[in-house]
Amino acid sequence: MHKLYSCLLGGTLLLSLTACPIVEPIDRIPVPVYKPLLMPRTQLEQAVAVLPPQEMHNTGKIYLRDPYILINERYEGVHIINNQNPASPQPVAFLRIPGNVDVAMKGNMLYADSGPDLLTFDVSNMQAARLLNRVRDAVPELPMPETGDVPTEYQLANRPADAVVVGWQKL
Repeated sequence: MHKLYSCLLGGTLLLSLTACPIVEPIDRIPVPVYKPLLMPRTQLEQAVAVLPPQEMHNTGKIYLRDPYILINERYEGVHIINNQNPASPQPVAFLRIPGNVDVAMKGNMLYADSGPDLLTFDVSNMQAARLLNRVRDAVPELPMPETGDVPTEYQLANRPADAVVVGWQKL
């Protein structure tokens, strides 16, 4: 009896497959193409600086450290804002960190990526943050913002030896 039910069920399933309509092929969605934004390593390491407040235009992650708010400017650095009066937040400084997409804090230490490097800053005085340490190649190369293709001339094997990826530009 069990065998009969199995045969009936299998036959029904096979017959139902023939009822599927013919589907036209779907047009392929174009894959985005990106080129890496490269910077010589020596320039990357010399570019870290505390600057006056800058305009925000491509913000990313936000970190709260009362009374300060730190806002990542994708691939460029971190905005430091005094939020003591939430009705009127005051920009304090901009920490220029090429290739930055993420920050974390512990105590008075700010940890930030700079391309493949990990930087440690003393931010006990937010207006005068000091770079304490750089660990070279601590994190993987900055990934593209979405899956895409990289033209041959920009692939890793064809880049200058001292070049570091600090961002991506959609072509």
